Amino acid sequence: MQRAEGPARGPDVWHTRNRGADAMRPPVHSAIGLCLLLAFAVTQPAFAGPIDDANAAYQRGNYAGAEKILLPLAEGGNAYAQYRLGQVYAEATGELRSVEEAAKWFESAALQGQPHAQYKLGILYVNGNGVSKDFVQAYLWLSLSARSIAGSGSEAVRQRDLVAARMSSSQVSEAKKLVQKWRPMKFETEAAPQR
Repeated sequence: MQRAEGPARGPDVWHTRNRGADAMRPPVHSAIGLCLLLAFAVTQPAFAGPIDDANAAYQRGNYAGAEKILLPLAEGGNAYAQYRLGQVYAEATGELRSVEEAAKWFESAALQGQPHAQYKLGILYVNGNGVSKDFVQAYLWLSLSARSIAGSGSEAVRQRDLVAARMSSSQVSEAKKLVQKWRPMKFETEAAPQR
């Protein structure tokens, strides 16, 4: 058997070059990977727990349970919790249902750049549900949603184009300027929209 010139290269180097006691020692990258995996497994539930619980309650139709979990998170500025709380108020039945509250929380999340909340808020502006009917605002929020959602936000684009067909050219121009100027805001509890 001939010995190759120069250092061995490739993925099998560790196995072919280390035949003695060193062969029992695993590569360092495996130990690092294991540490990262364990760290992720330990910390992940701390972040996802309440949101996962709220989503599960929402999916079961337990809107009161979802609201109880989401409200403190939403009041603390969590954009996803604000969006989901808006959905709770929009879809609940009985005393919990409030399109105005849904609009308030969709707006809070939309102002922070949450694309699904931007879409929902745009639709509310199209129909005048929970907010005054306003095609310029509808165009703005649907456009912002469309540029953020994967797949070009095709439903947001379709809805925006339907709104644009009902707008004057000056309204479309105004809306496009708003889209270009728009930047997400940092949530502050005293700056939260009040309705």
